[in-house]
Amino acid sequence: MSNPQLIHRANQNSSLYNTIKARNSKQNVYDYATGGESNICPVARSKIIVNPTTSLNADGNQTCKFQLPNFGLLEDLYLQTKFNQGDTNDDTGAKDCFLVDMAGAFAYTRIRITYQGNTLWECTPEWSVVSQYTRANKEKSLLLDNMLGSAVVGAANDTASNLEGRMAMASSFGGQTLSCPIKAFFTESLGRAWDLYSLSSHAFVEVDYRAILDTHGKAETAADRITLNDAQLVCYVAELDGAELAAYQARNYAPGSVSSQLGFTTTLFSESIAAAALVQTTDSSTLGNKIKIQSISGLVRRLYVFATDDTDRASTTAKAYMKTIDLALVRLSANNQTIYEIENSACGLDNVDNAVDSGTGYNTDYAVECMRNNLPFACNTAVASDTYKLYDPAVDRSFGKTSGGEFSPSHVKVINFAYNPDDYSSADGSLSFSQLGNPEIEVKFGAKANGSNAHTIHIVAEVLTINTYNTSASGQINFKMITE
Repeated sequence: MSNPQLIHRANQNSSLYNTIKARNSKQNVYDYATGGESNICPVARSKIIVNPTTSLNADGNQTCKFQLPNFGLLEDLYLQTKFNQGDTNDDTGAKDCFLVDMAGAFAYTRIRITYQGNTLWECTPEWSVVSQYTRANKEKSLLLDNMLGSAVVGAANDTASNLEGRMAMASSFGGQTLSCPIKAFFTESLGRAWDLYSLSSHAFVEVDYRAILDTHGKAETAADRITLNDAQLVCYVAELDGAELAAYQARNYAPGSVSSQLGFTTTLFSESIAAAALVQTTDSSTLGNKIKIQSISGLVRRLYVFATDDTDRASTTAKAYMKTIDLALVRLSANNQTIYEIENSACGLDNVDNAVDSGTGYNTDYAVECMRNNLPFACNTAVASDTYKLYDPAVDRSFGKTSGGEFSPSHVKVINFAYNPDDYSSADGSLSFSQLGNPEIEVKFGAKANGSNAHTIHIVAEVLTINTYNTSASGQINFKMITE
């Protein structure tokens, strides 16, 4: 169910939306036309390692700052965090230690890209995880598992060679280096690379690292902990030769002119729902759990909605930031009207333990949404051994978990206002949340939710922006981000 009239009306009242639609790049994609070729100017690509300007504390709980280079067209960016070796994870004695699943992302709480003291783009680890895994095929999801450090915990063992998963990684001589993709506005396409040549001062990346014990799934004692060693950025830039660079700058930065690109940023809103959360199978006739989301504003291309159990995130012996709980209903509404809803969104058999006597049956509604929005949700299908199968909608109620066995991307419900799900910042559909009255998300949990625990609903938004290069009369270039 959707409400196109409300979407059109909200967008028509948005000044930023109308500014974007007035751009020369606007096309009517429904016209009959042929696609163009890609034949670009001479370019050389290189990889640049950027070290932090501030030393990283072994126990974290600090902001680490990186100064980006002042040359090249920045096309891609990765954060690498190196951890020292932890304790032995011997079965004899209190030696247990391992990081949380996907610690390459959850080592931090927020990343910001700043310029002249202003934040141009930011993200949380929740966005880094859901945005990449929901777009990933099986092969790419396995790369993400490897980069982020998603693996089963394993078990303590007195023989080091018998350790598995995150316990083996924690006890490995030389430590572990985990990597997280930073898919910011400049990673989208060739035409959206960030021109670092022409900025009047350096841009920075700021990473807010968690306290190290909050990055642990478990540390038996503080002495057993894994500590931070170092961090670096891996920057992929395109460099033009002298003549090509001069011609490029003459075309794009005439004195007194403004050049611009479509961009995006992200925002996260989380709210805890007290115990006795409404479950679809037992509360089908009542309204769901409602969360007001006035803090989300701007032109939203895509919303990700997912739930976690508060006890998992608070645990000191098996902490799990992304051990997701399935949702059986997600409904976005505003102005006392439903904008979009996904009913029967729980995967497979919602109540498999007693499916004969209760439950909502075997449903495929969310599979239709995934197919329509090109969301493959293809994760590892066999973890640790051939007997540990995760890909089974009729038993596991998911389309597969990551290698850590905790996060199921299919538990993330995606409301897509845009057309191309692989893009982040194309103006091919959006909803102006700034023009909505009292927007809220209503959810019901799948039957496997523990009604006696508090749960947190996380809502992540990808928001359209415009990035501008303003060239003064004297030729000085300033860069800023415009949002609604």
